[in-house]
Amino acid sequence: MGSLKTFLLSQGYISHNMRLANKTGHIVTKASINGHQGRFIIDTGASASCINQEMYKEFQLETEFLDRQISTASGVLRPRISSGNNLELGDWSDEDFTFLSMDMTHINNALKGESMKSVQGLLGADFLIASKAVIDYKSKKIFLKI
Repeated sequence: MGSLKTFLLSQGYISHNMRLANKTGHIVTKASINGHQGRFIIDTGASASCINQEMYKEFQLETEFLDRQISTASGVLRPRISSGNNLELGDWSDEDFTFLSMDMTHINNALKGESMKSVQGLLGADFLIASKAVIDYKSKKIFLKI
């Protein structure tokens, strides 16, 4: 029987490195948005990908308020939305990706409490679905369909 990596690469996937945080188990990776690199949590429980609202200028996001409120782990809020962004993880890219821009202070404070570096955002289910992602925890790789 062949390996998962061999099979996925033969099916048009690319592999991208990820890191599993020792203390929290978070999946952390580097990604580029509109040509600017940052650290992101791949959040399998988040429905939408989000950018820390303090970073929207750095990532060149053009935002407008979403017309409704959303529920998050920290409560209900009305985030800003930004469409038409270029998201890249290694050789995988999506040139029309949408992000929500919201306050991520609570997330970064929790990470700081675990002696982890802050993140600039979360990549949620919208990213996982768009990339047809397969996460291989053993090899610390995420496979993305190109």
